[in-house]
Amino acid sequence: MKYEKASFADWPKTLDIDPIKEKFGSPAWIISENQLTENVHAYAKFTGDNRRIFYPVKTNPSLTVLQLLAKMGAGADCASQLEINLALFAGIELKNISYNTPVQDIQICASLLRSGANVVMDDLNAIIELQDSLKDISFPGKLFLRVNLPEYIGYSNKNDHQELMAHGHKSSKFGIPAEDLESVMKQLTLPVSGLHVHVGTQMDNMNSFEHAILNLNDLAEKFNTAGHGITDVNLGGGLGIPFGSGQDFPSLDSWCNTMIPLKNKKLTYSVEPGHALVGNAVALLTTVQTVKESRGKKWAIVDVGTDQLTKVTLLKWPHRILHGSGDELLEGNDAIAGPLCFAGDTLKENIKADNLLKGTPLLIAEAGAYTFSLSNKFNGRTAPKWLLLKPNGELIQTMEKESVYDEIHHSRYDWSITDHNGIPQLIDLKLVNQLSSKYLFKTCEADHFEYVNVKNERTHYYSFTVSTSSAVDFISMPFAIRIIGDATIISVLHSEGHHQKDISIWGRKLTMDCYEQLPSNQQFQFTISLSSTLKKGNQSVTVARFKSLCNKFSGSIIVSHEP
Repeated sequence: MKYEKASFADWPKTLDIDPIKEKFGSPAWIISENQLTENVHAYAKFTGDNRRIFYPVKTNPSLTVLQLLAKMGAGADCASQLEINLALFAGIELKNISYNTPVQDIQICASLLRSGANVVMDDLNAIIELQDSLKDISFPGKLFLRVNLPEYIGYSNKNDHQELMAHGHKSSKFGIPAEDLESVMKQLTLPVSGLHVHVGTQMDNMNSFEHAILNLNDLAEKFNTAGHGITDVNLGGGLGIPFGSGQDFPSLDSWCNTMIPLKNKKLTYSVEPGHALVGNAVALLTTVQTVKESRGKKWAIVDVGTDQLTKVTLLKWPHRILHGSGDELLEGNDAIAGPLCFAGDTLKENIKADNLLKGTPLLIAEAGAYTFSLSNKFNGRTAPKWLLLKPNGELIQTMEKESVYDEIHHSRYDWSITDHNGIPQLIDLKLVNQLSSKYLFKTCEADHFEYVNVKNERTHYYSFTVSTSSAVDFISMPFAIRIIGDATIISVLHSEGHHQKDISIWGRKLTMDCYEQLPSNQQFQFTISLSSTLKKGNQSVTVARFKSLCNKFSGSIIVSHEP
């Protein structure tokens, strides 16, 4: 059967990147809400329900991506507690979480199953341990067994990447061999609800998907005949997308239209798409920093490289690069390179750089999958900001550029532990008194603020205006913590429908950026936006993001409170 080929997304061509660079700066991730929505709706034609689309968080853990998916009711495929927390904070429902990782935490497995979520397993030892943990305990969640099929169909076109992505290969570490599945099932008293398979990332062969669904259908029928209750089939992800001309992949619509007739009406189907869901929904704005010429070849050096595009540079996996007209760069003898200090930091070879000058913006397309998630801080590079392209064409910033002070070396390192010089000595308290800040030690007790205006702008988003009074002409950090802390308490309580402070709320972690002094003894305006609430046992956890209207002051507070 001949399949419709996937084409490039059109939305990156429509962006006028010169004013975007001027307004927001560079580099910057840009996500198209329309494109992501279109991809979700396409997969839902197969699954019948957005909730059965489990997006692999590892593909791109951007909270912007996760919040958009949560708004559409999609689920998340998570490989760690951090990924689970990200999905929950973004608003994805707990019952729409699927947990799947080569080494599983049995406590997480048990907790998710008891909460109605999904767990995918392929390690018999871990399954038996989970079985002992849940002995005589019924649960509403679904346990899936991941299967490694006896025949591997593989890819249509071979390339150097496939040995890293062939998760369904017979020699792969993933999946219970299909021929061992019957003996595994005989050892289980845990109810198994589903079967799972993943044919491999960036799959270009439709036959691999057809082979997978037909085999899982047969296995489900076999085990149900034997008295097991297989109700679900999870086909994983793997459908690839083109990154350059001449690359052929089945289109998402073609994939769905081919797979729908192969469904068994007695079974429910889910998927875990990565590249085909978010790959073409994200682009990366970058800017030429300089153009070097060496032995007749021009090198256009841009402001992003392997720090965000490891897949591109180390795997030699070039993406389309568009200039301001929306067209791809012409072919030639030149190259686009990143700013990092190693020779392999090359984004695109064989382009024509004649029209590229310092300050020229460029757009790297199809950048949504396994780029941001594999980012690093080589040469002290920090993560770019995130911009959301709304359906009406409006572009808004959803995440600020990472600060150098967010770097873990600054926040976690114990600076004194390696210092063995000097002899411990008491400091005279008179000297302490002379060194002490009189304001922080005593005078700040008189700092005062009052609420002038508080508005619930929209769900989980509040604006505050307070009047401030202080002995000093700036809002000190302790004073700011008092203001923001109380406003956070108000926001959390109001968002959950309280009419008075009748529960305990306490801070767990505070991050605060204040690079310029905020004037005191006048009105201070700021906003607070709240994450969805993560419920853990008898506690709830919420992240509050605060920001002053003048953008000089921002940060976040993680608070715990009674559910």
